[in-house]
Amino acid sequence: MKVNPHEIAGGDPAGPSAATYRKLVVLYGIGGLSDVGRHAIMAGLEKNVEHITVITEYPDMLDDENWECGCIDGHTNPFNDEAYASKLTMVKIDSWKNEQPNLVEHFHGADAVISCLSHRQPGWKNKELVTKGLIARDGNKQVIKAMEEANVSRVVTISSFGLNRGDKTWPHWASKLMRLLFLTFNRKARKDLQAMEKLFNESSLDYLIVKPVGIGEDVVPAGKYFQQEPGKEAVGGNMAKMDVARFMVDEAIQPTTVKGSKVVGSAPGTPMSG
Repeated sequence: MKVNPHEIAGGDPAGPSAATYRKLVVLYGIGGLSDVGRHAIMAGLEKNVEHITVITEYPDMLDDENWECGCIDGHTNPFNDEAYASKLTMVKIDSWKNEQPNLVEHFHGADAVISCLSHRQPGWKNKELVTKGLIARDGNKQVIKAMEEANVSRVVTISSFGLNRGDKTWPHWASKLMRLLFLTFNRKARKDLQAMEKLFNESSLDYLIVKPVGIGEDVVPAGKYFQQEPGKEAVGGNMAKMDVARFMVDEAIQPTTVKGSKVVGSAPGTPMSG
């Protein structure tokens, strides 16, 4: 997908200039939440970030014709595009279950990090997550350590709503359903996400934990996002991966929430079915 200017609700479409925002580190895996990371690469290019370092176990996924999204123009590997290749660096790792030597080297000079290593429905579509194991905690534990050693403070990571009993951060019926799934079929995912969030909460980093609503694979990006505010109408229940990615990049570049979490969705009234 070629990058184009877009309008973001509540944000500056232009963002900071390339001269003021030099380097972004993006990490992605496989599956819905993790897949937002692929789109974060494109969102960073939209913002004219000077350089983006991509760290992943799955670099070949950028060659996929289908990024499991509703982006109208589809996607091509930005590393193969002359317009973007010089602004990108790929770092392939073997497994987040293993300690990655010299990981800190890839974080030096970064202004912020976007970490998408999370899953809330593992095994339903990506069987590899069952055989290899979940990586939200294990991966981000290494990311946090590398960031602290490299003196990089800002990180935007991805998790889920409905993790904790009595969670009312998103006043929508789907929260109760998600909570039920986390107590039954998705118990391992819940424990992994909770352990990951605990790591960030206890770290010295300036973190934001993004909790998107339902991410529909056929949802067309709207070019805008809506943050859930306490006591307000529930944000819409379905949004595009690209719009989640844009929110994460905007928060990395121009933070509005520090050391906390935010539920982000589509326009209020948008149904879960999209």
